[in-house]
Amino acid sequence: MKNPLYVVKGQNVEEAKNVFDLIVKKLNLTPVITVFQNIIQMILENIKDYPTFLAMKKLLDNLIVYYFSFLKKFSLA
Repeated sequence: MKNPLYVVKGQNVEEAKNVFDLIVKKLNLTPVITVFQNIIQMILENIKDYPTFLAMKKLLDNLIVYYFSFLKKFSLA
């Protein structure tokens, strides 16, 4: 069993699911992540043609590559 990750803020202790979640909670980035998710969702809902789809796919592919390179820096992937 892996050691659980925890974020301590004053007297509050929260469990983190993974290192990314730990960083988000520690730096109070949850509102930023929520806004980013809402923007991506809005863009995805408004894709009307193939070139727009390709541009969005490229953006998401780059985000995934960046995410996994971030995890490799911490030897987590």
